[in-house]
Amino acid sequence: MCILVFCSTLISAEFLAAQGLEKVRIGMPSLSLSFIAPQVAYARGFFREEGIDAEIIRIATNVGIVAVTTKEIGYTTAVGAGLRSAVRGLSLKVVTYFNGRPLHVLVAKPEIKSLPELRRKVIGFAGYGDSTEFMLRAILRQAGMELEKDVQAFQVSGSGQRLQALLSGKLDAAIVPPPFNFEAESKGFVRLMSAADVFETSVSGLALHVDTLRDKPGQVKKMLRALLKAQNFIRSHKTESVRVIADWLKLEPGIAQASYDIYVKGMSLNGIVPERVLESDIERARREQQVKDSVPVAKVVDFTLLKEALNELGMK
Repeated sequence: MCILVFCSTLISAEFLAAQGLEKVRIGMPSLSLSFIAPQVAYARGFFREEGIDAEIIRIATNVGIVAVTTKEIGYTTAVGAGLRSAVRGLSLKVVTYFNGRPLHVLVAKPEIKSLPELRRKVIGFAGYGDSTEFMLRAILRQAGMELEKDVQAFQVSGSGQRLQALLSGKLDAAIVPPPFNFEAESKGFVRLMSAADVFETSVSGLALHVDTLRDKPGQVKKMLRALLKAQNFIRSHKTESVRVIADWLKLEPGIAQASYDIYVKGMSLNGIVPERVLESDIERARREQQVKDSVPVAKVVDFTLLKEALNELGMK
């Protein structure tokens, strides 16, 4: 048995070498619609088409940031946390965004009809440092409330796990992305507010260590080309994309289609976020983390290789 495993591993390694594929590890906080682009790039073979043998790893946001910083993985899709970490001084940069705004929604038990009714209730989010923390804070401020002072904060890493905690009654409310909000709403839970109403930039995309950007520009561009192909495929091939969403997230066809529709509505085909929006996002991160010095956009975001990839693919 060991010999068979060894031979299989050896053949696999030799095959990858023969194909000229470059092994790349990508950290993803959870299985959710926010991160469907890398999954489509994987499922439809766009990574391999670009010479990348991609390994997508489920890893909590804060752990993923550490793993990119220490170069244990090459990339993270948690660009909201990546940007905030870069503002704080870590050697990270964002190189593309998948959406123009976050897809997350705050949903609550059927008896809770408004934000003020969340006072002293238990609310779930992915964890401190995750983008869901900052979305939740922004939503609560609309009702004059603060996360620790006025509600009970409960950390549950993983969107599916947060949904289950909400459905089982362990949480009074939770911030979740599609399709999980659709599942909750189909069972009578109430949508209180969309994060996009109070949060401008997206939280999903690709962030990396600045050394990777400097030392492996060819690899980075291949990654970006594969993801741009995936985004274009999602937009232009609805039936196949809905099937990928349904299979990956284990969804009923109706919920998969509703999830697809909301993703396409907010997706970014070119991966670029306007500088005005980035400046606002950086300033918010600077205030929240009490960073005194100003932080220029160029220090935390670099679209140079993305623009080159767009030109090579004939995209704007």
